[in-house]
Amino acid sequence: MSRHTPSGLSKGKIQHIVIIVKENHTFDNYSGTFPNADGFQMPRSPNPPPRDPDHRHSAWLTRDKTSVRQQFVQADLPAYFEYAKLFTLCDHFFTEVAGPSTPNHLMLIGADSPLIDNPKPGDPSRLNTSLPLSLEKQQLTWANYGGYAFQYLNGIQGIRKHASDQFKMDAGEGKLPNISWLYAPSQYDEHPPDRQRAGPMGNVTTGMQWTVDQVNALHLG
Repeated sequence: MSRHTPSGLSKGKIQHIVIIVKENHTFDNYSGTFPNADGFQMPRSPNPPPRDPDHRHSAWLTRDKTSVRQQFVQADLPAYFEYAKLFTLCDHFFTEVAGPSTPNHLMLIGADSPLIDNPKPGDPSRLNTSLPLSLEKQQLTWANYGGYAFQYLNGIQGIRKHASDQFKMDAGEGKLPNISWLYAPSQYDEHPPDRQRAGPMGNVTTGMQWTVDQVNALHLG
């Protein structure tokens, strides 16, 4: 809890919210085998998966015939299964936009998206309303740890981008804003291997451990 209550908050209310963002996995791909969840069991996926399946909007339209149907199990993601047992697992929560990352990142920070696919360089699309803008109007603080989609927001007082690694330091020192959006570096974001992105990536167990480290930093702060 903060020592000082921001003007937009009442004493005793939640002071900090952290939204941890990972990449490109469906409910069944991760949690389809969770006990008593409304999930679908499929063949086990290698870890990391061999490639990033096409998930542009056009691919969604043919998913019944072309989608990859594999999943990870508790042995791959033990901490995520433990979190689900301790807290809440939303087995009827689905992607907001039937398309790739950027439109869904915008939904997470703006509750809207002018895009159905990832934009090309120089795309002028922007949102005039967003959660960061609403927070600023209420004199609440926010920060972006490692995210890129904030550049598509109009009216905010800077994109407030920090390196992902800064989050653990801020959490440990009790310096987090009211709302934090936290994005993992590519080697930990669980995005399946992609030829357009350099370096090792896609191991979901490694990515899970990164998430655990961030959650533990919150408890220590």
